[in-house]
Amino acid sequence: MKMRHKFLIAAMLAASAPAGAATDPAGDFLATYTGAQSANLDIISASARFDGTSFTLSATMNGAIGATPGALYVWGVNRGAGTARLNALGTPALDPDVRWDALAVQLTDGTLRIVQFPAAGAPVITAIAGGAVINGNTISTSVPLSFWPTRGFDPTSYTFQLWSRLRVNPAADGFNSEIADFGPRIFASVPEPASWALMIAGFGLMGATVRRRTAVRYA
Repeated sequence: MKMRHKFLIAAMLAASAPAGAATDPAGDFLATYTGAQSANLDIISASARFDGTSFTLSATMNGAIGATPGALYVWGVNRGAGTARLNALGTPALDPDVRWDALAVQLTDGTLRIVQFPAAGAPVITAIAGGAVINGNTISTSVPLSFWPTRGFDPTSYTFQLWSRLRVNPAADGFNSEIADFGPRIFASVPEPASWALMIAGFGLMGATVRRRTAVRYA
């Protein structure tokens, strides 16, 4: 492969890396948390990416996910009508700046529960088996925009905040004292037009390279 081709592909891969990401200090469990301080409840990093049709959410813990029964990971999403639900309804009250009007709940059996709170009526909950993908310390999820229609914000302005929870009752959330750690609040990254062009050019180049090698191999 020519050198300029290598540079183009390397730049393409760099452009595709999510920018909507942040790290979280290790061992910073909430003072109000009363459960076991297991490493797989300790958030290390979180990222969100929006490709125009879906949100990809990914988080890394300080230990292997699935090691603690009852653990789950919740993304609070503010689509424009977020309220401090944990502060208003939970005990003890938590950070009033944690505002959300939708959720993505990731369970350690791989189930994803997508929740949206409409302007009126009961929450709409969709369960997707296998929707939460676990790989060691990392758990990731993809949620189509159609599940989270805007409540005032443009989708590129939705905010995301992750928290980990250790349920006492496996069937339902209890008090806020079950919430172990909060990750940072982030926006979903969106590839810039120049990045998209670079990515498309790179994929086309790789396809041409593969076709050329195949033609030589079977000539």
